[in-house]
Amino acid sequence: MNLDNFIKNILKKTEDKNFSESEIYLNKSQNFEVRLYQGEVDYYEENEEYGLAFRGEINNKMGYSYTEKFSDELIDDILTRAENNANIMDEEEKIFSGSKSYKELSETKGIYSLDRTKKIDLLKKLEKKIFEYDDRVRSINYCIYADEKSGEEIVNSKDLNLNFKNDISYIYISVVVEDEGEVHTSSHYKLFRDLDEVDPDQFVKKIIEDAVRQFGAADIKSGQYPVILRNEVFIDMLSTFSSTFSAENVQKGLSLFEGKMNEQVANKVVNIVDDPFYAKGYRRTPFDSEGAASKYKEVIKKGKLTTYLHNLKTAKKSSVQTTGNAYRSNHKSKISISPTNMYLKKGEADFTKLKNQIEKGLLVENVQGLHSGANQVSGDFSLSARGFFIENGDIAKPVEQITISGNFLKLLKDIILIGNDFKMGLPGSGHFGSASILVKNLDISGS
Repeated sequence: MNLDNFIKNILKKTEDKNFSESEIYLNKSQNFEVRLYQGEVDYYEENEEYGLAFRGEINNKMGYSYTEKFSDELIDDILTRAENNANIMDEEEKIFSGSKSYKELSETKGIYSLDRTKKIDLLKKLEKKIFEYDDRVRSINYCIYADEKSGEEIVNSKDLNLNFKNDISYIYISVVVEDEGEVHTSSHYKLFRDLDEVDPDQFVKKIIEDAVRQFGAADIKSGQYPVILRNEVFIDMLSTFSSTFSAENVQKGLSLFEGKMNEQVANKVVNIVDDPFYAKGYRRTPFDSEGAASKYKEVIKKGKLTTYLHNLKTAKKSSVQTTGNAYRSNHKSKISISPTNMYLKKGEADFTKLKNQIEKGLLVENVQGLHSGANQVSGDFSLSARGFFIENGDIAKPVEQITISGNFLKLLKDIILIGNDFKMGLPGSGHFGSASILVKNLDISGS
């Protein structure tokens, strides 16, 4: 049936069911993924997910329900389930009437709809160049190209009607290199909205050189060292600790930033923003999942905490305006709080300048164990890592089997210098970004 009519019929029938306010949330995602193995397509998938969520206030309580089928025969069931949910959950939420204005965002180039053959040919080209670049390449673990096209729509009983579409792509490749029985792996990725943004030669050079320079790795003596955290490492850490900026966690006493508003929580060189309008951001959007206008926010400005991230519920509780950070991962989820595109603003230092600050220290290129080794409430972390020992500004040797330990809040205060090698993360952490950073010191456990 016609989806617009289905939505109108749901909203119309809420009046008969004693819902005082109501809302329809629609999300649609289309995904394409292809994987190669030895020059041939080993995996190919295209799928589409489409869902509708209903949210309505009844007897001063908010109830949720959802459906993936669109038929007038289902309307009574949708509303009944929402009423039952309201009686159980007792959510303190309100339907939003809309913001005064919304920023107009330009349409993306529509990379999802481009010829699939061109995308597969690009992946084949990269795979071929990898094997030609160095004879120590033994295999490729993953050789993936993926697209995602998504859309959100919000229609409610207060005459709010919003919609926005977005698409983005990424390439991810992981290689295995071997020399005289010593084996190492390395991976590289790129997030983009235009195929021309991918430089095959640079991509291949990065992934192979990262892999082969690990040969001869050893551990080092335990101690405190100045450390460079590569951009991808700090991206993962920012993603892990991003929940500490949520006003909901602050109000529940589950944030290390509780009670620190307008305080110096980081070095003055640190500027962390939440940017829903960032042209290359994974979560580029003019409105949030409640229909509030998205806002560019300097969450930490010159080291000072300037705002928490709010939805309507937490904003009301704190007597402030929503920051436009209400979030639903899909039509099945409830409204929560999440960053849009959160990133540490890049600095001006090139990588050589970062290294030259270190007499004896470390370059950390990879960490593992963030899910189990990081405490989002206290900020403490202890992570297995690998990288390189730096001596007098030069990379002296690769190191592995080490553990880096510290506290996220202290780490922010100990950032001395920020690089200019900014990038955004891979989907999963794709809405977080950073350049490499130089930290005054971290605890390193080695031999």
